[in-house]
Amino acid sequence: MKAKMLFKVSAAAFVLCAVVITGLIAYHVWVDSLGRVFERLVPARNQVSAVNVASDVVVEKSVPALDPGEQFYEGARDHVSAGKFDEAKKKLGVIIANHPRSGRAPEARRVLGEINLDELFSGTMTVGKVVHCVRPGETYADIAEIYRSDLDCLLHINSVMDPIKTRVGQNLVVLPLDFHFVLEVERKVVSIWSGERHVCEFPVLQLVERVSRQGGKTVISSKVVGSVEERLAVGSSAYRSSTKAVWLAKPVLKIMGWDGSGEPQDGAVLIGAADMEELFLLMRPGNEVDIR
Repeated sequence: MKAKMLFKVSAAAFVLCAVVITGLIAYHVWVDSLGRVFERLVPARNQVSAVNVASDVVVEKSVPALDPGEQFYEGARDHVSAGKFDEAKKKLGVIIANHPRSGRAPEARRVLGEINLDELFSGTMTVGKVVHCVRPGETYADIAEIYRSDLDCLLHINSVMDPIKTRVGQNLVVLPLDFHFVLEVERKVVSIWSGERHVCEFPVLQLVERVSRQGGKTVISSKVVGSVEERLAVGSSAYRSSTKAVWLAKPVLKIMGWDGSGEPQDGAVLIGAADMEELFLLMRPGNEVDIR
């Protein structure tokens, strides 16, 4: 009897101790730490949370933000170094079309524009151009009109010095000027497009206030070299160094070059003089312009 009673008392004491210890551990984990002995056995909840938070912070800091355009830009740069410009243009085009907010997008537009302009103004590269053999009685102006080009552009590409005399049988490289132009008010650029393909862009130095209020589509109504009174002819001695401007119809607006000297002309959208030279070559009356 004494043995059974001692066993029961011991068992009861053991159960009571287990209940007490379990309660203390629960209090330690969920309410407040009970000291080093319990911390060695079971870490308190606030300590676990702190460790997890610290781990999260470390992971967050150790993972850099990925720029989706970086890989394509590096690939394009490698292609440019290797002289593979078609491959470079494809990768730069992906950045512009699919990742316009990439940190590499501005540089991608600049590099792509330089490659495209070199090709457009080249007399040896005929992709996207027409090779025309001069027939009896044809003038340079006639040929430019046939292919929706511009006399100035035709002479420039073929390095023709005399705009009057043609040579029968001469092969001319002609660039049809079927480009679409966008005056982007927010980014302050004039961009050039061939269908959905970005060609190049030129920064705007001065915007006209009413441009931001008058968005929409318009066309180029005329191209002007020098002052209206001068009426400089293409190929004349003063033609290349004179100020270039294009007029838009509805709203009536002038886009012109400015070399930074003197006061900028009021009421005109200004771009750099050197940029205007290239833009002027790629424009013809009737081209669509989108203001947005």
